[in-house]
Amino acid sequence: SVIGIRSRIGLGSTITSCYIMGNDFYETIEEIAHNFIKGIPKVGIGDNCQLTNVIVDKDCRIGDDVVITGGDHLPDADHSLFAVKDGIVVIKKGAVIANGFELK
Repeated sequence: SVIGIRSRIGLGSTITSCYIMGNDFYETIEEIAHNFIKGIPKVGIGDNCQLTNVIVDKDCRIGDDVVITGGDHLPDADHSLFAVKDGIVVIKKGAVIANGFELK
């Protein structure tokens, strides 16, 4: 995997064959607390996530316990938060992926 600048990867997360572009900014403690109250994940990848064959564009928020497994088993698709092309899952810039999301 390639991990970009200012990336945040939570405890217990496994990143395999991925390209994580990183973030344009760091969140302040106040921003993190404010977003937590609203149920918005921190910028970066949450705790206990499993990402395989994924490209994560800049400034994405991936919640806790997210499982995304790219591969030939996935059909090509284009959704508001992600796209799949040739088995590679691309999380779109600025996407917010909720806790517990699964794509496998």
